[in-house]
Amino acid sequence: MNELVFQVEFLSDIVLPATSNTEGNIEQLDFIPGSNFLGMAAREYATFTDSFSVFHSGAVRFGDASLVEGSKITYKMPLSFFHEKLDDTLIFNHHLIEDFSRFKQLKQKRKGYITKDFKAFSVKHNYTQKSAYDKGNRRSKEGSMFGYQSIPAGTLWQFSIRYDTHIENADIEKIQKSLLGKRRLGKSKSAQYGSVQITSIQKAEEVECSKASGETVMLYAKSRLALVDEGGMATYNLIYLTEGLKDENIVWEKSQIKTSTFTPYNGAMQTKSYERVVINAGSVIVLKNVSSAQLKNIEKGVGAYLSEGFGELLINPAFLSKEGGFSLFSEQNNPVDNKVKIDDAMVQFLANRKLAKKEDITLASKASDFIAQHRSLYKNISNAQWGNIRSICTSPGESFREDIRDYIESGKVTWSNQQIETLLEEDKSKMFIKMISMQMPKAKKEN
Repeated sequence: MNELVFQVEFLSDIVLPATSNTEGNIEQLDFIPGSNFLGMAAREYATFTDSFSVFHSGAVRFGDASLVEGSKITYKMPLSFFHEKLDDTLIFNHHLIEDFSRFKQLKQKRKGYITKDFKAFSVKHNYTQKSAYDKGNRRSKEGSMFGYQSIPAGTLWQFSIRYDTHIENADIEKIQKSLLGKRRLGKSKSAQYGSVQITSIQKAEEVECSKASGETVMLYAKSRLALVDEGGMATYNLIYLTEGLKDENIVWEKSQIKTSTFTPYNGAMQTKSYERVVINAGSVIVLKNVSSAQLKNIEKGVGAYLSEGFGELLINPAFLSKEGGFSLFSEQNNPVDNKVKIDDAMVQFLANRKLAKKEDITLASKASDFIAQHRSLYKNISNAQWGNIRSICTSPGESFREDIRDYIESGKVTWSNQQIETLLEEDKSKMFIKMISMQMPKAKKEN
């Protein structure tokens, strides 16, 4: 299959909930599912030459996005990585341990990412407390507090789109056009979250893999796997990885898999889809006595939902062949970083303050550019109206665009469609519009 590689830069914090639930302690994703990029392209569904092949056949696969560390792609922590409880200085590949009696108690290392050279780190989340908005009284709604966990702005990710050679060039160009540039991603896109920049790049360095078949083969789940049996029903049974695989080919005692279920929400249909049963990324499966033909089929992708990035397996990646005890490198155990120890919470607080100030300066500069370009367009808008728009943007509600539009339509001064749409374009955040409303009266006075 041919491949296109893209980089995603978070221009704002991004909310990526693991479920479509709206209540309770909602778990957050530490990767970007490929379905998000498929959804971006699917907005132009009707204009594609062969929409079925692009979105439903598996001939085009919108891969999950993973963190990029320097020039290297990252991988979910392999579930075969174990260490002595309370001591993670040495890591052992579970499937390569011959004598378990030499360990007191082994513990699985489940969270985080690694690079090909064993650098380990985790995805950080910011927490923000919010309140629902009372439109009638234009204030916070009583008893409706909620919080968002978000991945910080500035984070870099990489994903790829793989496609069969029979896909029309016009459709591939349309996919690229629908993805490149500034886009909206994740939950609460109408508020302060969701702004990303997608660019086309060269592929980052990947882990070396050996695709040769042998007595034992180790498979690493780079993405989630959604296996189905011969009746089309969801299953966790590994014999359905490829045709002809039998129970005796699976080394169950050396395999480490983690499973989950989730119910995706279909934005176009405005409803939840069927519940999915999946094997999570990072799972390690050990097979024996499999043929080259079976490995070739596995390499092509396994299970269902291939169009959304599911079913990608790596065969014998180098980090699963590491024998004996080895260490994971991280910034925390870098000797240079240990010269001065500072409380982590304070460091995180100061880092967030610095980032917020930098974002405010950038946003203010963009607002000044917008005013300089469109000052004459809004010369008939009074300072009082800008003040009311500023008040709407100061309120905690997420439907600020609708509230501003309602206010404008009920005002004494008639706004033109150009004035409304220019101010309320999708890529303009709540804070950006607030800054415009603050600076526009001053700009009119100076003019």
